[in-house]
Amino acid sequence: MNFHSLQPFTIEQAELYTHYFKQSDTRLADACPNSRFAWNVGYAYRYLILEDCFCLISDGGIFTEPHFSLPLGKLNAEKLQIIIRKIEPIFKQEDWLLVGMFIDQEYTTLFSELSAYKIKMSYEEDFSDYIYRTSDLANLKGKKYRAKRNHVNRFIRDHAEFEYHSLAKSDQKKAVELVRTWCQDKEVDCSDPLASDCGPIDNLFNFWDELDVRGGAIYYNSDLIAFSMGSVISDDQEAVIHFEKAHPDYEGLYSAINQLTVIHEFSETELINREEDMGEEGIRVAKESYLPIEKLKKYRIVITKK
Repeated sequence: MNFHSLQPFTIEQAELYTHYFKQSDTRLADACPNSRFAWNVGYAYRYLILEDCFCLISDGGIFTEPHFSLPLGKLNAEKLQIIIRKIEPIFKQEDWLLVGMFIDQEYTTLFSELSAYKIKMSYEEDFSDYIYRTSDLANLKGKKYRAKRNHVNRFIRDHAEFEYHSLAKSDQKKAVELVRTWCQDKEVDCSDPLASDCGPIDNLFNFWDELDVRGGAIYYNSDLIAFSMGSVISDDQEAVIHFEKAHPDYEGLYSAINQLTVIHEFSETELINREEDMGEEGIRVAKESYLPIEKLKKYRIVITKK
């Protein structure tokens, strides 16, 4: 068995992948089905089922280095030991380091208990997920959210005729056009997945029928000026916001689409995961400004034989 003999990971595996994801305990945004399939264009994962767990292996694609992701399913120490032993020859044959990426902190103990292997773990702060209380983002109560309330109120005051509705597949064309407008404003190449999320957003619309996509859209003068795309995980207790875009010419629009989507699409949840900041200072400041209650820590793990 070698890397290229593994089955490519495609939307055809959506139902199977979702089954194993729901059996696992991970809350990481990277692992949820919408993220996996939207961003797979950059990872080119291949998959195999080992020990009744869904295992993904990447040659790095255009995003990163060769790695495996957290095996999904009812993972335990015994199963992980067997999985690592079975995938090790695949990495060795390609002359790759045996590296696990985007590993949930909750599973690091299992890795540290591997026998016959040395483990080196490093915390990936730039890729750890920001978690918020749903009620905080929906209500924006108190002094700490005064600026956010002002942003929302300013948008509503200046654009009283705006319309909000739940995002639908029929919004795809206008949503992609909005992303292109955003890219032009930021002087970003929309066709480059290293610089823009235009492709992954388009993918999520393309896979609408196979995945559970929820979101919100704001229209003004018949134009789509903001949208948000997410999903619900953890037995409907937590939502993940995968993408959020707003036209740069409307002050307060990002705050408005954020709050309205939480209120209308995710009010039944307790927590909102707004994913990572990727080490971008502007994104970090924006995420911190909403006062997260925790960060889900992710690790890079290098595994070598003793």
